[in-house]
Amino acid sequence: MHLLDAIGAGIFAFSGALLIVWGLTLWTRRPPVVARRRSDPIVFLFEGQDLVDATPAARRLLRGQPEGGPDLAKVLRLLERGFGPDLGPRLAELPSGGRLSLASPNGAGAVEVAEEGGALRLTLRPDGVGASAIDTLAFDAAREELQLLRGLAEDSPHPIWTLDVRGELTWANRAYLALADIASVRPGDPDGATVARAAWPVQPLWDSPTDLAEGRPLQERLALASPDSEEPLWYDVTSVRRGPGSLHFATDVTSLVQAEVTRLHFVQTLAKTFAHLATGLAVFDRDRRLVLFNPAFLDLTGLPIEFLSGRPLVQAVLDRLRDARILPEPRDYASWRESVAALEAAAAQGEYRETWTLPGGQTWRVTGRPHPDGALAFLFEDISGEVGLARRIRTEVDTMRDVLDALDEAVAVFSPAGGLFLSSATYEGLWGPSSSAMPDKALADEVARWKAGCHPSSAWSRLENLAPDRPTPIEEQVRLLDGRKLAMRAAPLPHGALLVRFQGSVGRDRPEDEALAPHDSARRTEPA
Repeated sequence: MHLLDAIGAGIFAFSGALLIVWGLTLWTRRPPVVARRRSDPIVFLFEGQDLVDATPAARRLLRGQPEGGPDLAKVLRLLERGFGPDLGPRLAELPSGGRLSLASPNGAGAVEVAEEGGALRLTLRPDGVGASAIDTLAFDAAREELQLLRGLAEDSPHPIWTLDVRGELTWANRAYLALADIASVRPGDPDGATVARAAWPVQPLWDSPTDLAEGRPLQERLALASPDSEEPLWYDVTSVRRGPGSLHFATDVTSLVQAEVTRLHFVQTLAKTFAHLATGLAVFDRDRRLVLFNPAFLDLTGLPIEFLSGRPLVQAVLDRLRDARILPEPRDYASWRESVAALEAAAAQGEYRETWTLPGGQTWRVTGRPHPDGALAFLFEDISGEVGLARRIRTEVDTMRDVLDALDEAVAVFSPAGGLFLSSATYEGLWGPSSSAMPDKALADEVARWKAGCHPSSAWSRLENLAPDRPTPIEEQVRLLDGRKLAMRAAPLPHGALLVRFQGSVGRDRPEDEALAPHDSARRTEPA
């Protein structure tokens, strides 16, 4: 029994060994997995320019192709490397139901195209030498894309560089190297010394941020010392974590920073100028909120600075002015709101200009002007002094006119320019009101009227030949056409003015005609 058991166990072991050897033989005869993947069919199916279906091998071939653009154009651009540039035109000429077979001249196999009911089937078949020629197309496409990316990085006008995990420079484009050359210049360096020293800048221009996160760009505005100027160069540096290292991009914003500094200085200068203005200034932005006011506006209005600093709306500011009895008081609140809307609209068009007479006796000139970006600016000028001065001058002139009217003489005052400035009522009764429409020729016109109403006299030529800058006094007797005699006196006044007076004298048979007759009596003509 022991012998039979031993023989059975030996037969079982020998059978198991044979099965293992047979299995290993079958496994070694199977083709490699990679070879089977390379022999997979490469088929693309298009409807028009769109790819609607493809085999796995075909999709692997398209990996790494640029995004965007028609799908058919991508495949044709890929196949042109192995089948020439005439593949696209021949496909465009393919009729409905037509077929096309084209062999590759460089061993990339053959391409078969069939038009089937509006769909285009494109099959790529490797030749018998090996399927590696198909992978060459994908390799060439990847190499071309890599060259394109390298060219973009090298030709970029913006500095680009990479740092490793220790923060050391591992790659930089030409723009970065050129910037490193500029930054390495020291005052007094001879020409050419910079290139030798900065051929490869081992030390980065800027340190990498320590808080970089994967795939989350971080932007900083960093300065770089300039050898040509005391002002630094400014760059917006964008940093991105890529694996253990980092990728960095820099954009020159020196001009932008300088413009911001110039604008800030300009605004500060304007603020100082506005602070010394006697005219109140209030500027409202496009949302009609107060964004700027000067101390004169505070002094004129008396509004609390806390209220103005809160950027109130223009309606709120005007309401406060109304409550302070600074604005003219309307009859009702509805009309007041309408007037505020009209004021705002007029100021936006640059047409608002009014004089406000305040209950306290002050007078303001308020002007509204539009500013860029929809802003509004209001100017508040206290013209109480000007208005008072104008009133006093007007009162003095009226008083002077009343004095002249009370005189028996006919008096006319001419300005330095020759215009008739003042005349008495007696003068207008004698000669009539002046009809001259040109003030600079009023004296000549008046002399012509005097000549027409009188007998010839040398006085008129003397008046016409008066020197404008140094007139001399003239005293003459003239006779009206009705026979009355007048004493005419012309005398210069300060500041270039001229005073002309006509006074009646006894020169007729009837004593009652000694006084000056009315203007209509001067129209009568009698023999001399």
